[in-house]
Amino acid sequence: MKIHIGCGDSLLKGFVNIDNSPTALLSKMPAFIPALLNKLSLVNVEQLGFSRVLRERKNDFLYADCLELPFKDNYVDFAYSSHMVGWCLGQDQLHQFVREVHRVLKPGGGLRCSFFNIDKVLADYQQHRNTIRLMEQMPLGAAEFGRGRKLKLLLNNLQNAIPLNADTFTGYLKEQDFRDIRTLPAGKTTMNSGWVEGLDLYQRQDDSIYMECRKGG
Repeated sequence: MKIHIGCGDSLLKGFVNIDNSPTALLSKMPAFIPALLNKLSLVNVEQLGFSRVLRERKNDFLYADCLELPFKDNYVDFAYSSHMVGWCLGQDQLHQFVREVHRVLKPGGGLRCSFFNIDKVLADYQQHRNTIRLMEQMPLGAAEFGRGRKLKLLLNNLQNAIPLNADTFTGYLKEQDFRDIRTLPAGKTTMNSGWVEGLDLYQRQDDSIYMECRKGG
């Protein structure tokens, strides 16, 4: 079994695609409710389309919490997550997320995570010294928080995120006794070919860091 945690509207073939954002919850409601919320300007066209995709491909999608994965211990071969950590999880949630992934993985199972690379942003800031440009590169950006902006953030679950670098995330992984922890360039992987089939190993390479590890045993 392969799982894609925090899938958003990127449903991967051959994976159990998991998301529990408030926007994903719209997919479980009767279709007229998201449409009504759109007319009331409480959700935008992108969010409406996201819920529609999940509704149409319900066999490829599982509404579940990444902090309480609905799988038995030692059940999953490979877990993948792209730009969920670093955007949606706070410090305690990161501990719980890594602990849950470790729990459900089989011994020798693999994890691949990509996330926003704070080190690259800070290195860029040391050159330009522009705080507005710095904030524009951060997950929540530098936009002013009017009513519409607040609603969009609420419905995308982008609060209290901890930006990460390789050293910080490695610390979380080591706490749960993950092994063979590696930071990789875009396009590279140490995982079994069948596990990564269908993944874009270059996804968001301009602002991403890619890390892989395995569960011991």
